Amino acid sequence: FVLEFMQSLQSRGLLRYNSLQKRWVWNEDVIRGEEITENVLHLLSSKMNGLSDNVQTLLRVMACYGVKIHALVIGYLSETKEYSGIRNGLEEALEGGLIVKDEEECFQFVHDKVREAAY
Repeated sequence: FVLEFMQSLQSRGLLRYNSLQKRWVWNEDVIRGEEITENVLHLLSSKMNGLSDNVQTLLRVMACYGVKIHALVIGYLSETKEYSGIRNGLEEALEGGLIVKDEEECFQFVHDKVREAAY
């Protein structure tokens, strides 16, 4: 949650790194004035809403399958008209830190709350 919260602050320009001062800077009054939620699911859902349609579809499909889904299942689904773009969403979801790939060629959510938010 803390990492997601800090990334949220940074993406909204409320927390930034000043390379001249070599330190992170923020305006505490502005941050306190923001409606910042402590609800992890809401924060993750907000992050997911900013992702591409392919990633959102991939995460929803993965959530329906449970904790993990094998790469072969994603490949099979991507051959259908309805889910043709989910394979394209894999890289973005991996880079975004939402899912990981294990040694068994399965993709899984990095945390159960990510799965809940996707569902």
